[in-house]
Amino acid sequence: MDITTLLSPERIACELDVSSKKRAFEKLAKMLASAQDALDMETVFEALINREKLGSTALGNGIAIPHACLSIAQPCGALLLLEEGVKMDAPDKKPVQLFMAILVPASKVPDFSPLITELTSFLSQKFLPEHLRDIHEPSAILDYLNTHFLPAEQCYRTALAA
Repeated sequence: MDITTLLSPERIACELDVSSKKRAFEKLAKMLASAQDALDMETVFEALINREKLGSTALGNGIAIPHACLSIAQPCGALLLLEEGVKMDAPDKKPVQLFMAILVPASKVPDFSPLITELTSFLSQKFLPEHLRDIHEPSAILDYLNTHFLPAEQCYRTALAA
């Protein structure tokens, strides 16, 4: 499982004007709810907000990875890129411009800890949010992520093959 299997072009958006964290989470919830028939936007929104109440998912450098556990069969993700960031409790106090939201099956939470760690490392690259916003087209963003995101196990296999 990696970032590219979590996303689809329908769950990637570049927005010019999102005025608050709440609006960003609403947009993410709508995209995530479209991923599976059993999900509705309100349930996803509540799950993301409830997780956020436990502690900010903002990493710094304009990045946040809101995530939640729900009774779903498969994990899914949504990527939201903002022209202007929104204020969150980021460690560096910078506004968040890149949201990578993830829903994982409640029964398999521990299985996804390595993925969250890998995503944090990958998404924390200094110029990644700017670069993805410049691409602007969801399918082109997904293509870029497909060619640049290598999960740790794949990096290890690639290194062994060299």
